[in-house]
Amino acid sequence: MIKNNKEKGFALVLSIILLIVMSLMGGSLIVISSGDHQSNNNSDHYQQTFYVAEAGLLEGEKWILDKYLGPWMNKMPDDDDVLGNPPVDPGPLSVYNLKVDIWQDTKTEYASKTEDTYFRHTFIRGPATNDTTIPRDSSRCLMSFKNLETDDDDNVKIIGTGQLPVQKSFLEIVGPLLCAGGYNGCIAADSTNFNTDDEVINETGQEVTNDEGETVMDFSSKEKFIKAEFNFLKRFAYEYFIINIGAAAYRNDGSSIATDVSNVDSQGTAYKIYACGILYGAGRGDDLHNGEIEILIPLENIVVMPT
Repeated sequence: MIKNNKEKGFALVLSIILLIVMSLMGGSLIVISSGDHQSNNNSDHYQQTFYVAEAGLLEGEKWILDKYLGPWMNKMPDDDDVLGNPPVDPGPLSVYNLKVDIWQDTKTEYASKTEDTYFRHTFIRGPATNDTTIPRDSSRCLMSFKNLETDDDDNVKIIGTGQLPVQKSFLEIVGPLLCAGGYNGCIAADSTNFNTDDEVINETGQEVTNDEGETVMDFSSKEKFIKAEFNFLKRFAYEYFIINIGAAAYRNDGSSIATDVSNVDSQGTAYKIYACGILYGAGRGDDLHNGEIEILIPLENIVVMPT
């Protein structure tokens, strides 16, 4: 029999080719799987940031309601903060003195309407006007809205007498669910103040036997889970500001016994609430985050309040 020398080493070459092809296919699957996992994580982060932005809208609505109903307080405000300095001219001074008398009666009323040491500061309630001017580039949230009216210096007029815009950690809302005594007690890396026995946490403890042979609950795994959630949520923040956009009619659904009419158009004041959900990069140590914005989602809403 005559051997064909040209076929020598063919099996080795074929094996190497197959090995390379299989390696490429395996590497491609790993890359695709990793990409899908990262995509799912990004989608979850965007979704949670969107929810935080919605929380900012709700906080803006609460701020407006407090202006109309009076903010909740647990400490009597100072007279100077409420009334300001007495004017010099006789006319304005007489009006000021009248306000002083009304304010003294109001403080007595607060004492009778206190609920669990809290009362509504009704003396300063009322519609809010655009009384604050801020540069449009003062925050990334402000710059995210393209429909803001600005003056020649690129400033925006908003309501709030200098209190807005405000940015707060999302932990101010969800922190009490995770941390006993307020979220500040769990910022430290070695904190043990987590709410391991809170029913709202979807984790349970484990029954273990201690050195005395007693069956007790071990919450170490649950605490680890809560701490991981806490460290993730502390990267979220919301920011909001509000603009009075003028008079607006609103539909007052219902009926009147006296006039026998329904669905009456009433005149009110419209406010546009701007809010942003923000996800920052992970911080180190006791920091909430590193200050670098990874995701920012802007939302806006209109609320009409009765005049």
